[in-house]
Amino acid sequence: MEENKKNSEENEVFVQADKSPLDKYTSKGWVKSFIFGIFLGLAIVVPGISGAAVAIIFKLYDKLIYAFANILKQFKSCFMFLLPIVLGLIIGFLVGFFAVQLLISLVPFGMICFFAGLMIGALPSVFKEVKSAKINTKTIVLFVAGIIIPIIIGLISVLLEDNPTGFYGVQLGEETLTENGAVAENLFGNFPWWTYVVSIPIGFALGFTQVLPGLSATAFLMMIGYFRPLVDTVHFSYFAKYPQIFAIYFLMVIGMIAGFIVTSKILNKLFSWNRLAVYKVIIGMSVGSIIGMFLNPDAYGIYLSWGKGFDQTSMIVDVSIAAPLFIVGIIGAYLLVRYGNKHQVE
Repeated sequence: MEENKKNSEENEVFVQADKSPLDKYTSKGWVKSFIFGIFLGLAIVVPGISGAAVAIIFKLYDKLIYAFANILKQFKSCFMFLLPIVLGLIIGFLVGFFAVQLLISLVPFGMICFFAGLMIGALPSVFKEVKSAKINTKTIVLFVAGIIIPIIIGLISVLLEDNPTGFYGVQLGEETLTENGAVAENLFGNFPWWTYVVSIPIGFALGFTQVLPGLSATAFLMMIGYFRPLVDTVHFSYFAKYPQIFAIYFLMVIGMIAGFIVTSKILNKLFSWNRLAVYKVIIGMSVGSIIGMFLNPDAYGIYLSWGKGFDQTSMIVDVSIAAPLFIVGIIGAYLLVRYGNKHQVE
């Protein structure tokens, strides 16, 4: 009885779905949403920074879910709420993308450890949502199910990888990959029909990751072996040679928008049904995503590069800073979450 009462109280905001929680912006509120958008843009690019977790810190999560779930029914109010967020998102995405592009080429394993540390440090923001839940068989089953999903995705992607690419300038197949766009060509080639077909569901999954706390768009791309090739496409020489990549970008964006809207609607319904049960699965998926950071085609390429012994100096530097970056990631994300909890952004 008591647990049902708590579920009822926590779901109250979603039961009143006909009453819009989107108030008109003050100048301070507009700046707050713009800053949140910058973090959201970073979250799309940087594994370990969950857009949903950042939304919880900024106390905008429920409003964000509502806006995407009702964008067609209440277009004007939802659009005005999302406008500063989208503007900030564009800036955060561009800054984060080029920073990650550079760092992942220099210290790939170190960056994976840093990203994993960020994901671990951000977990308290998700765990606090179920702090009142009792540990029982149902809780354990939902948690374990959530863990298994991302791990399976990563392992299947590794098993399906027929031409793994290494790091530190080494190609593990027939040739060395050193030029810009070479890694992208290894995946996309001359853009066969299937590259266009899979772009929309991949984009949909990216939208899915941004709605659920603790998940990361880039972590998902790493799991399926798309992160490094997509990063490698962003060069003028590659654009000139393969303008088809813009069709891939467009289809992924369409899929991502659809993923945002559909997942928001589904999550809105699920939260009204049983918020705690949903969060148990989300937490499991968050933990599974951290493990999946080390079990994916990109990580596999790093491990194989170590075996090849190519460019020992780069590998030694990379491995040496991995543990410190892992700790920095944990501490940095934890402090961000703690700050958000103590100083609620008004």
